[in-house]
Amino acid sequence: MMKNYKSVFLAFFTLISCNQIINHKEDNLDSVTTILEKKVENNKNDTVEISKNRIDTIVVKNQTAIIIEPTDKQIEKRKKEVGEQDFYIGADDYIWYLNESYEIFRKNKLNVLNIKNDKIIKFEMKNGNNTILELNGESELWQIYLFDPNLKPKKIHMTDSENEYKTYFK
Repeated sequence: MMKNYKSVFLAFFTLISCNQIINHKEDNLDSVTTILEKKVENNKNDTVEISKNRIDTIVVKNQTAIIIEPTDKQIEKRKKEVGEQDFYIGADDYIWYLNESYEIFRKNKLNVLNIKNDKIIKFEMKNGNNTILELNGESELWQIYLFDPNLKPKKIHMTDSENEYKTYFK
């Protein structure tokens, strides 16, 4: 009798586990500092707790290639704008160029950071002239930025990543 309960419990647990939504986690965040917003004040001067799991600002301090991916909401919006078939045709091209770019960066031992397109990036430059980039207003779903703390960050054309890399990091 007890064995049947264990089997039912195991089956139930497996079904629940398989149906869980897996949240996207940004890749390679170990190499950057993140700022978690914990509290905000509303108009009544009360403190309101917001999600501790949402990373709002990503601070980049080292040579890095930042690959920016769309959020699910942005993907759905674009599908409605251009149609699902045309969206997937374009997305296929973007993904191919992103993979090619990633291989170029990996070959050159450049740190690569993958993040969703709803974040704020703070590029910390050695001269103290930091650059803030708020991504949620960007019209392109997939983007690549190169960053060196001695240079301003540069949004590159992913169709020419190798030349863009060589030019930026010369």
